[in-house]
Amino acid sequence: MNLLEVRNLDIDYVTQEGTLKAISDVSFDLKQGESIGLVGESGCGKTTLAKSIMRLLPKNGVISKGEMLFKGEDIVKKSKEEVRKLRLKEIAMISQSAMNALNPVYTVGDQLIEGIRAHSNATKEEAAKRAEEVFKIIGLEAKRLKSYPHQMSGGMKQRAIIAMALTLNPSLIIADEPTTALDVVVQDKILNQIIEIQKQINSSMVFITHDISVVSEICETIIVMYGGKIMEKANTKVFFKAPYHPYSLGLQNAFPSIKEIGEELISIPGSPPNLMKEQNGCRFQERCPFRTELCQKELPELKEVGEEHLIACHYPEKVNEFREDAKKRETWEGVRNRLIEESVGEA
Repeated sequence: MNLLEVRNLDIDYVTQEGTLKAISDVSFDLKQGESIGLVGESGCGKTTLAKSIMRLLPKNGVISKGEMLFKGEDIVKKSKEEVRKLRLKEIAMISQSAMNALNPVYTVGDQLIEGIRAHSNATKEEAAKRAEEVFKIIGLEAKRLKSYPHQMSGGMKQRAIIAMALTLNPSLIIADEPTTALDVVVQDKILNQIIEIQKQINSSMVFITHDISVVSEICETIIVMYGGKIMEKANTKVFFKAPYHPYSLGLQNAFPSIKEIGEELISIPGSPPNLMKEQNGCRFQERCPFRTELCQKELPELKEVGEEHLIACHYPEKVNEFREDAKKRETWEGVRNRLIEESVGEA
């Protein structure tokens, strides 16, 4: 059973300079208990997509097309009050910045209790008891509920944010780069706690990150985004064994491997597209080492290349050739040289 169904979603940001097409024709399903990882570079639309599910887009953010069915009901059509009732109780978000998410003038416990009572019928005593329970689950002492945010370390504050998101056992957890500002050891502990709690309450999760190594550990499905569109969607194990899209191949080059310790990583030359401008052809074509005239003119549709494995590329049949060439540094250096030549020509 699908908990969330996103269909043909378009999201725009209206600015004085024009309209930025942040999300274009994005569709995917999230099953009950499933974890999906959204990966891609900064600006690819990951966080915009997350905020749209919570209906927390900024004032200039507009869902211009599509629907998001949560338990069969379209979130896009719900009123602000209807969506507010869903937050925390049904859909909860773990943000990446604990410092900004916690109010510095209230104790962490007071903030948890207020959140529980605002979204449930719990008394103050029941809310306080639940706050203690979730603090215990995420590895914080109950006495820390009396602490102000500035009295806690970065790891403690991030755990408190996780506790706040999980107080009412939500059906859907949206984790937006939840461990970005933390050291590696703390990151690992917190990620394990998120997975453990998610399994305990059988919730689904949308996990947003630029680090594909994290997705390999905690998500069953991976969605690779670029320029506001889905480039590839696959079972995580299948993806890491046999990615298809040239952008995915480029991302894997930037992913450290214990088999190749000391090897210099290969980056993808260039920058993401300017989504304020009209896009022609494949979104990745400017940085793709395998582009053709077709890629520059025609937008590829998502095609099935295996069981629940979709890619947006005109040439899935050339994947073996692409995989071999994508491992070579000179393949990507060719892109870098082309981009330099084009920029000089424009100047």
